[in-house]
Order: sequence, then structure tokens, then C-alpha cells
Amino acid sequence: MIKFNKFFVIKYILFFTLLFTPIINNAKEILVYADSISYDENQNLIAKGNAKIFQQNKLIQSDLIIYDKLTNKIILPSKFVFRDENNNYFEGENGFFLKNLETAEFNNPKIRLKDGSRIIGEKIKRVGKVDIISKGVYSPCKSRIKVGNFICPTWQLEGEKILHDNENLFLYQKHSKMRVLNTPIFYIPYIVTPSPLRKNRKSGFLIPAISLNFFDTKTSQSISFPYYFNISIDKELLFTPIINYGGGVDSSQRFVFDYNQMISGGHFKSEITFDSNFEKENNNDWLTDASLITNYKKNLNQKFRIEIDSALETSKNYIQRTKPNDDLSYTNSLSTNFNLEGFNLNKIDDYFKVSLNFYQTNQENEDNKTIPTVLPKIRYFSGYSNKYGNLTNSTYEFYNIFRDKSSLVHAKKQQKISHKFSLKKSIIYNSTKIHIENEIYSQLFNTEKKLISNNNFKSGSYFRLFPIFGISTETPFKLKNNFQDLTFNPKLNLTISPGISNSNKLSNEDSTNNDFSFGNIYNLNRFSGTDKMDNSKRITYGLDTNTENFKSSVSQSYEFTDNSNFHNEQGNDDNLSDLLGSFEYLGKHELSYNFRFDINDSYLKKQNINYKSTTNLGEINLLYLDQNSKINNIITKDIETLNYSFLSKKINNFSKINFKGLYDLKKEINKEYTIGYSYFDECFGINLDFNRKSYEEDNLKPQDILTLMFSFKNIGSYKSNNLALSNIDNLDINWENYKIDNDKFEKNQ
Repeated sequence: MIKFNKFFVIKYILFFTLLFTPIINNAKEILVYADSISYDENQNLIAKGNAKIFQQNKLIQSDLIIYDKLTNKIILPSKFVFRDENNNYFEGENGFFLKNLETAEFNNPKIRLKDGSRIIGEKIKRVGKVDIISKGVYSPCKSRIKVGNFICPTWQLEGEKILHDNENLFLYQKHSKMRVLNTPIFYIPYIVTPSPLRKNRKSGFLIPAISLNFFDTKTSQSISFPYYFNISIDKELLFTPIINYGGGVDSSQRFVFDYNQMISGGHFKSEITFDSNFEKENNNDWLTDASLITNYKKNLNQKFRIEIDSALETSKNYIQRTKPNDDLSYTNSLSTNFNLEGFNLNKIDDYFKVSLNFYQTNQENEDNKTIPTVLPKIRYFSGYSNKYGNLTNSTYEFYNIFRDKSSLVHAKKQQKISHKFSLKKSIIYNSTKIHIENEIYSQLFNTEKKLISNNNFKSGSYFRLFPIFGISTETPFKLKNNFQDLTFNPKLNLTISPGISNSNKLSNEDSTNNDFSFGNIYNLNRFSGTDKMDNSKRITYGLDTNTENFKSSVSQSYEFTDNSNFHNEQGNDDNLSDLLGSFEYLGKHELSYNFRFDINDSYLKKQNINYKSTTNLGEINLLYLDQNSKINNIITKDIETLNYSFLSKKINNFSKINFKGLYDLKKEINKEYTIGYSYFDECFGINLDFNRKSYEEDNLKPQDILTLMFSFKNIGSYKSNNLALSNIDNLDINWENYKIDNDKFEKNQ
């Protein structure tokens, strides 16, 4: 007969009664688990030993939990852990929760949000979805750094009060102080940042920026208060007022509006910047300078796409002063471009484009008068037609180009109407592929004031009919029992066109970027455009070889005519052209070699070697260039340079170093080099970059640029201006605020 301890039975009856009979409060159930559950004289429930309280997805765990039935309080006199419905964890002691677990107060809170961020403090008060932490510290850093005898996060924000809005997902901090490596770096009375849990955008102030500028004996300051407008799900605006003051200098204000909008099938972006002097007495001209930069892209329908790019400024160099790091700062002119593109209009592969291009000079330079305005340029490609094995297409083109000043290359005004008919046919005969090509150009030009020689201008209309015919063959083959499946492919091409030389009465608008290379040696018209035509009769031959890891090509051409424009302009002095060669090895280490060899004078005009390797230390890139040219056996151009770069793999999981540069082997000078160091852990990043540009002249000192950037997760990045300037040059130290980009941290986790 089995005997049972009656107290043992009563204990577990009580436990299962509490387990299956939940306490009811506002229709919310809580479940209590513990090794021991009892009641005191006031009917308070006391759970001891691995005690747990569940309510839906919420959990409280402690060694001792007391439930006060009269006040509906869950009292926690010892250390406990609370997990909310969003998997955020709270540790604390000596506190209480109300029965609905929405209201609580306890001491020494330690909060770990689900993204890994941490908040600690002296005391917390939780009301609904809002946590108020007294003397709190926030940091997204998991790592710890030992500074002396103190172990601290890489960086943290300390606040007299920290309010975490769990519903709207914002962090509000009062009397906030930022520490990096336990060193205070700035103080701000009030700051609002998105919660690390926040995924959606919301309007509000962003982190302000303060700069101190030192000039002679005067000190001026500037402060900015960026405000973000979340207009709608597809529209946003960042407004940044910048106020300069102090130091006895002229005060001014700068206002920046950065607007972004996602539109159906595209995007619209506009940035307006203007300077003002509101505080000046009797000031009628409150707008001093401004710039407008816009970009608009949109798919109008399935067949048409439009794009507009524009950059305008009220005075020269304003964008250079306000946005020195922008690509627009380095241009000689600002442009407004309108492009309308159409696809598959009449055929599945036809293409239509209309371009309008306007320019505003950005430099005080006489050459800017030759910058053209294109109004308009229209091009239509008819698409391919395949009939009887003949592949044909047509290209129609019209442009109207004008400028303020003509030159030996460009007319003051020129219009062109052009039609190009192309025919291609391929035949395979006895393992040989035969290509037959024919291009016929019909062009009408109207030119005004084309400069021929000093004060000799020509104007008039010209018609040109220009056919080009070509036939080429290639016969790939392999030798029996050859090395690594080596394939040979000899090529032969014959091109015939009229021997009429290009006229200097026509303005060259679209045939300026030309090069004698493998990219165009087999083209019928080797010029990049059609304002100049290739009047060549020539034969071109070459040999390609390849294996799985090795490729090589050699090619050369012979001119039957002596007045070939392209042949002569590219530095081929005799009928036999230079020899082009290319060798490439692809494997763990990539190596390529290209050369251009002058057969007649027996010297290398150009050669370059490119080496790329991924090692245990990092990625190495080397590019060697040697370029020469001769006139009457006298070298007139002699260039020999080495480009080098190295990007290390991660050092100790978080650090990388890189360097790159350009070394002139002839002049024995390092023209430019850059050395950089970056550290990115899960919450903090540093970029330190140094760049030096040297000059050949001894009286010009090198240009040094040293920048430092700090990045903080959920806060943003701050990049300095050039720290390498001397005291005579400048003493201003400014920090530019960059947007939040947490991807750079996540990639390093």
C-alpha cells in the first residue's frame, strides 16, 4: 500500500489550481509558476524558487514574486527579469508591476532591446508604452573597452532623464552628454533620436551641429538645427537652417532644403540652398546667393522614360563654396539636361531619344565660350530586321548645336540631319565564318562661322553620301593533343570606303574621343561619331588564342590609301599600322598585359601591365603604364607611371587599412597617394584618411588633405574638414553631419 504525504498533495493541488485557474483582471490572464506557492496572513500570493508570471507574450522571472491582491500589484523585492511582447528584456530589483504589466516602477534598470542596444539607469517608471529612466545611459554597443580600471562601451549617451517611447519608437534625452571611450565630447540640453527599434520615418529635429571657427584673433560660431519632415509615405523633406554669429564678422544665414519623392515608376529629388542677411539694417537684398539642383526620373508608360538633371546657381563658384565635396564643384560648367527615351515603339528592339542640353559657365575662363548648347539632339534606331539572312537596321539623327565662340574644331552653329543604313550577313563555309557588312551614311550639314585659319570663317550647307563596305573571316581550330585544350582563331578583315578626306569646313561635334585599340580596330567606321568618317581602304588581320585560364590577341592593319584620317590622327605614320597585342591570365592571381608596338620605328608606343591578387593579407592591385611617341626619331611624349593600391582584410574583426597612389617613374615623384584606416564594430566607426598631391615645380608645396570621421550607430556620422591646413592657411575646424547609415555597422557584425 502506497502512502502519500498530505502536505505534498496539498502543495501540488494548490499549484495546479493556480496553473489552470488564472487570475482575471480586465479580461487579461496571468499564469503563475514556482517551486513553492503560498499565501500570507493578508492573502497575498507568495511564489518562491524559479518563479514566473506569464501574460500573453510577456514574462516576469524572479526567485521571489509577491502578488498583492488588494492593490493588484506584483511586488518584486529581489532581482528579476521582465520580457515584453516585443522581446525586449528588462532587469531590475526592488520594484513592482501592476497586474496588467503595463505600469511599473523599479530600481537599477538594465534594458536590452531586441536589436542589442542597452539602456541602464538608477530608476525606471513604466507607463503603458513609455519608459522613463532617471540618470540613464544609452549605448548600442555590445563590446566593452577597458579604460584604466573602468570598463565602458565604446560610446554612450548619458541623460538626466531618458524617455523611450516604445510605441512611436523615439528616444528623448534631457541634459544629454556623449562619451567616447569614457571621455565626454559634447553636451546638449535636449536631444531626440529614433529608437533603435524604429523602422518607419517620423518628423522631428535631428542632431544639431555646432562649429567654432577661428580667424586671426576673432572667434565665430555656426549652429544648425536640421528638421526632418515625413510628409507622407513617399515624400520627405530635410530642412537645415545654419546660423553664423559672433566674432565681429558679418553674420549670415544659410538655408538648405533637401526634398525627395518616390513617384510611380521613378523618383524626384530637389535641393535648394540660399544665403541671406536678415539682420542687416535697411537690407532690401535679403537673398544673396542660391543654387538649385534637381533630378527627375520617371517611366511615363511601358515605352517612354523621361529624365531631367539640372544644376543652377546665382553666382559663379557658389556651389564650390557651399558643397566643396560635390562632383559639381569640379566642373567648368553647370548643365541642365532633358532626355526623353522611347523603347519598342514600332519594333521590339527600336530606340528613340531626344536630348536638350543647356550650360551655365562655372569658371571665369575664355574657353567656356566654346561650351555648346544642344537644342535639340534627336536619335532614332529602327531596330533589327532579319530577312533572307540579312540583318539590317537604320539610324536617324538630328542635332542643333550652337556656342558663343567658334574655333578651329567647332563652328559657332551647326545642324546635322543624318541617316545610316546598316546591313550584316553571316555565312559559315567549311568551318569558316564569313561576315559581310555594309554601312551607307547620308548626311546634310548646315554650318555657320567655322574657323578655317586666322580670321577665315566658312559658312554653308554640305551634303555627304558615304558608303563603307567590309568583309571578314574567322576560323577557330584546335591542334590534336594540344596543351590545355588551346584554341586558335585567326581573323581577316577587308574594309573599303571612299578615299575622300574629311573637310575642315565641318564642325566636329561627336567624333572627338578616339583611340586605336582592340575596341575599334575591326569597326567599319573607327571614329566614335559620324561628324568625321573613316575614309580608309585597309586590311586587318589578327590571331586570338585561349584556354580555360589564358587569353591572347594580336592584330594589325595595312592601309592602301595615304590620306586615311583616322589612321594618321592616331599616330600611325606609315601604311602598316602599329601592332596591338593583349595577354591575359585568369586564376588565383590575375595578370594582363597590353601593348602597342610601332613596327616601322621598332619601339613600344604603349604598354600596360595590370596585376591583381587576393592574398591572406588583402587585395593588391598594380597598374603599370609606359607610353611614348616620336617625331623624326625624337621622343615628344614619354610617360611611365605606376598605380598601386592595397585593401587589407579585417584586422581583429573590425579594422582595415588601405593605401593607393600614383608614382611617376620618369620624374621620380609620387604624384598622389592616399593612406586610410577604418574601424567599424557593431556600433562605432572611425575613418582616418590622408591624401597628398605633389607637384613637379619646386616652388609649389604639396597639397595635403587629412580628414577624420566618426560614425555612431542610430546617431549618424561627423566628418571633419581638412585638418592638415597650417595655422597660416586656416584654423577653422568644422564637422559635417552625415545621414544615419547603419548598414556599415551591420556588415561588420
